[in-house]
Amino acid sequence: MAAEKNVEAQREVLEPPKWHRVGPISLPPYRSTLTQTCLIGFICFLVVGMFNVLGSIGGSGQLDATTADNSNTVLYALFAVIALISGPICNYFGPKITLASGGIGYALYTASFWCFNHTANDGFVMFGGAACGIAAGLFWTAEGTILMSYPMEHQKGSYIAIFWAIWSMGAVIGSIIPTVDNWNQTESGTVKDGTYIALFILMLCGSFFALFLVRPSKVVRDDGSKVFLHSSTSIIQEMRNLPTALRREPYIVLFFPYAFCGLWYIPYQSNDYNSYFFNVRSRGFNSIWYNLASLIGAVIPGLLLDLKRFNRRTRAIAGWAFMFVLLNAILIAGVFPFRESHRGVDYDVMDALDSRSSGYVCLYFFYGFLDGAWQCYAYWIMGCLSNDPLVLSMYAAFYKVFGAAGAAIVFSLDANKKPYVDMFGSYWGLTAGSLLCLLPLVLMRVTNHTDPVEDADFVGAAGMLPGAGAGEAVAMSEFDKKDPSVVRE
Repeated sequence: MAAEKNVEAQREVLEPPKWHRVGPISLPPYRSTLTQTCLIGFICFLVVGMFNVLGSIGGSGQLDATTADNSNTVLYALFAVIALISGPICNYFGPKITLASGGIGYALYTASFWCFNHTANDGFVMFGGAACGIAAGLFWTAEGTILMSYPMEHQKGSYIAIFWAIWSMGAVIGSIIPTVDNWNQTESGTVKDGTYIALFILMLCGSFFALFLVRPSKVVRDDGSKVFLHSSTSIIQEMRNLPTALRREPYIVLFFPYAFCGLWYIPYQSNDYNSYFFNVRSRGFNSIWYNLASLIGAVIPGLLLDLKRFNRRTRAIAGWAFMFVLLNAILIAGVFPFRESHRGVDYDVMDALDSRSSGYVCLYFFYGFLDGAWQCYAYWIMGCLSNDPLVLSMYAAFYKVFGAAGAAIVFSLDANKKPYVDMFGSYWGLTAGSLLCLLPLVLMRVTNHTDPVEDADFVGAAGMLPGAGAGEAVAMSEFDKKDPSVVRE
């Protein structure tokens, strides 16, 4: 009888929380999906935004990118492994603890380069990369699951755009730090200690703010529906569920090449372009524009992908066409400066204030725009394939696993001093090819509507996320309904 009451409570549609009026301004309630999405965006603003500052200035701020390349190879290799098994870990500890601990790992990465400025201790930098890789695998799984499962179906593109705008502003504002701190450095070199110290403190602040997230069981959507919770599974059970995920949606394998290329651009754009052509202060100055472009590239497509004037299938196809044209147009432009760069050959570095640098800065801006659009379209496509948080957490894990694996490989290539023609050619060839692989998925699996998880059957509270009340009903996943082989505790 108690279980039946719990099931009915879970089915119940609540009255949406009322907005608060503060003078002429209306603010959403704290436990609304909008507020929680903004809070997650602000956490990423402080943590990942500051990490992106290090990435976009090239070599994590060092003159020679070899140490950073080796550290990032370790980072992304561990990221790929941890992202694969991070679902049950995130479910066990909950998003609050998972995101808070992730911020500490990112901060250790920054601290290792601060130390390297004085000791040239490669070992600590490798440790920082390993700590960041483990933290990032957990951090992004928690973020991706929440971002795709909190909003209603017609809000997903807008919420992704809002989230991306907030956390990308972290990289934009954070890029001011190395620009101001190193403004007097007009030659090639390493950024000052103040850059690393400021970024380190801000990342720790992100960990602190993660503790203010509301438990998922308390979040209510705009239509009064609650965010559904799923019972926790062990790592072994999670691994056994992965084949079921592929069996239920076999076309998802066409998304894997797109995911694999999601971070392939980093070493070429930051190390082989920004660090190669520009002096220290200009690298920081360029990163401001790069990260601002990434913000714009995520927000504008995200809003357009939710336009109600066109059905969702039409928007998906138009989005793919936009990405294909954008990618090839920008990389065609990138051929011209690429022909001037040669591995191991010193270049007369430019200053951002030089007249000859304007075209190079503009191209770096559009590289950032392409990055933002690429990530936004990936999240939107995944959100179109399901409304089930468990399914979406698997898709988010797939995206991060393959993306991190690709990043580990390409950073290793850069550390081994592969010619720039190989770095640029692999970047263009893989990304263009991955979009062609993605097209059948877009044409055949993106529909105008996805069955809501509210139509699912329910089971009793055999397992609960941390923060779910005792006896609180747990929604049955789409996998549970369709395939009895799915493993549950």
